[in-house]
Amino acid sequence: MGSKNILVVGAGSGIGRSLLEKLNANPEYFPIGISRRGRPLEESFERGKNYNCNLAEPDQIRKISSFISERWEEIHAIYFASGDGLFLKIEDLEWEDLQKHLILNLSAPILLTSKLLPLLKKGSLLCYLSSTAGRQGFSGSSPYCASKHGIAGFAKAIREEVKDRGIRVTTVFAGAIDTPIWDGREGFKREDMIPASDAAIFLESLYSLPASFNQDEILFLPPKGVL
Repeated sequence: MGSKNILVVGAGSGIGRSLLEKLNANPEYFPIGISRRGRPLEESFERGKNYNCNLAEPDQIRKISSFISERWEEIHAIYFASGDGLFLKIEDLEWEDLQKHLILNLSAPILLTSKLLPLLKKGSLLCYLSSTAGRQGFSGSSPYCASKHGIAGFAKAIREEVKDRGIRVTTVFAGAIDTPIWDGREGFKREDMIPASDAAIFLESLYSLPASFNQDEILFLPPKGVL
């Protein structure tokens, strides 16, 4: 039996980078990542490397999807860990900033799922990283809440579409994880947050669970709860 092909979307920093490193430590996996910080594409993939794809550009998403489809017959798991924050009062919101935010946090994962779903087979995993902002509202975070509610809703629908194929779909409603998204934000103690490396340990475990059951939605919080 060959190595399990695993794709980490948003592997350039934060949770995605830590997850790629964690997966790469398991010799049974052949993980790669994609992000705008990645290295240029090569003729073949190198295990544990992060490759360039600007997820804000649909043509680049189509290109990387075709590239993967030509080299992998099957994808065993996709972790969607990309995204950014947009935190401001709603009256200060600009249309251009909203569009960029929604493309990265919502449209890109949807398009990637559409293009790569044919490579997933029985027992494979689609894992979407949402947020506690995908379950409740937070002042000064309305665009971010909208995007995270959106990806959770998308995952609900995809779960219904693929359940007869034995594909698992998990949404993780993550609380505060210590990543660059918190840089410059006041009122939050980084020591109260989950280290990204610890979040990676948890996320990595989701694929290795028996395929006889599915964890539809998971609330993943630091000990102090929602910060």
